[in-house]
Amino acid sequence: MDQNIITDLISYEPATGAELWRGKTGDIDREVAAAREAWPRWAASSLSDRLTVIRAIASRVRGETEKLADLIARETGKPLWEARSEVESVIERVDISVRAYADRTSQRRIEGKPGTRSALRHKPHGVLAVITPFNMPVAIPAGHIIPALVAGNAILFKPSEKPPRPASFWSI
Repeated sequence: MDQNIITDLISYEPATGAELWRGKTGDIDREVAAAREAWPRWAASSLSDRLTVIRAIASRVRGETEKLADLIARETGKPLWEARSEVESVIERVDISVRAYADRTSQRRIEGKPGTRSALRHKPHGVLAVITPFNMPVAIPAGHIIPALVAGNAILFKPSEKPPRPASFWSI
């Protein structure tokens, strides 16, 4: 086994050095294959179905705001008020992303040569990777994950190894 491969993720509280969480790293090849396999079903699902799933994530985050904010504060060393603000931004990102998607993908008539018709179609790209920094483990990925999911893309999310635990809130 290559000694440079990390198999355990361990999260420590910066203020005390106490271990907060321990987990295993994923198998990237297996994760990419799973995302590629799941993507066509997700992309083919209706916008309404995708929004139901995304709103369920936001609802779960809203219901566990204090727990998630406490975890972010403890793992990153942020003040609790700042961690709460980060959690709120995730919830707000859902509505922002839904409005932006509607604005960008609405039906539009495209002028062309007389006698021709043009169509503009919006299609998902496929599997997207989101790699997040340690200092905003929830807000920064939300800015990428939520719009990508709304648009029908699949996501591979690699959280920072410093505060890895908040990544569990992205499980669908």
